[in-house]
Amino acid sequence: MIIGIDATNIKSDGGIVHLFELINNFNFKSTNIKKIIIWGNSKSLKQIKKNSKIRKIQIDKVSSSTIYIIFWQLFFLPNQLKRNNCDILYVLGGVFFRKTIKTVSIFQNILPFINDQTKRYNFFNQIKLFIQKKIYINTFSKSDGLIFLSNFSKRILSKEISFRKKKIIVIPHGVSDIFQFKKRKLNKKNIKIIYVSKIDIYKNQTRIIMALKGLKGKFNINLSLVGSYNNKYKKILISKINELGMSKNVKILGKINYEKLPYLYNQHDIKIYASKSETFGMTMLEAMKCGLPILATKNQISTEILSGAGFFCKDTVGDIKTGILKIINNKKNLQSKIIKGIKISNKFKWKITSKDTFNFIERLNK
Repeated sequence: MIIGIDATNIKSDGGIVHLFELINNFNFKSTNIKKIIIWGNSKSLKQIKKNSKIRKIQIDKVSSSTIYIIFWQLFFLPNQLKRNNCDILYVLGGVFFRKTIKTVSIFQNILPFINDQTKRYNFFNQIKLFIQKKIYINTFSKSDGLIFLSNFSKRILSKEISFRKKKIIVIPHGVSDIFQFKKRKLNKKNIKIIYVSKIDIYKNQTRIIMALKGLKGKFNINLSLVGSYNNKYKKILISKINELGMSKNVKILGKINYEKLPYLYNQHDIKIYASKSETFGMTMLEAMKCGLPILATKNQISTEILSGAGFFCKDTVGDIKTGILKIINNKKNLQSKIIKGIKISNKFKWKITSKDTFNFIERLNK
């Protein structure tokens, strides 16, 4: 059995981590999979280890433009699959147009399906998200198998398409063992908070900073924002930071290499998760494994991942502020939550994710 993987439009940090952890943790033994062929850009392929049974085909020009991706998938991908004798196609980016062999797709981008979040964008971006949604629905409707990262994402897509006659499965992300627990003591004189996520409207960085402004007089609180960004939203955020007089308290670190994230988590005291539009919460698990307490916007995905280990709040400035105070002032409950978080995060293994994913694909090919 030969599997073709289309990773041409994988660009997000989470998508790239998922790709290389999935492949690097796969064991070809005890399977009928003889070869895996991956098409993608250099950024997404470079961290995949060399293996005689894995062929990486670099196509940076295709990945640089949506138009190129569509053209390539329509006219070149079918021929590539045939030329390489692929039995099944695994689509990572939620987009394919011509079905020529059995296909499995994974649902990774939930934002276009969350209406109250898409409405926060301007008209042009709302149209863009609407088109994305239609393309995703077309992809998932034609797929023979669907992989979901969470039960929440499965429920969201079930409102859009029928799962009848499809093979479906929920396979969560894993957490790498590079994330290690570090014992820490919360120092009220110098509280360090970290938010790992790209800078965007639906990530609510502005509300977090406004909440911290309300605590500035009581505590010395510093926030690190880690993740890629759109220059437009970064400028808006910097303007808000300056307006609130928080330039000394907020650091925009940008994208950090995956290998350096454990060190960065362990330099902080609290992790914030403030998005309502995620298929999974990998950064919550990473932070929990390092021993950080998590303050999360209460929604279906955060409660599914964190369960009893999380501190929850509404996505309002006042409630975020109250949530941070709960963590700071509740030492007994804090330690209990941290211990629960470590136990939860240790259940998520990339080897299990990889094994379950390729077992599912292999079963679909029978």
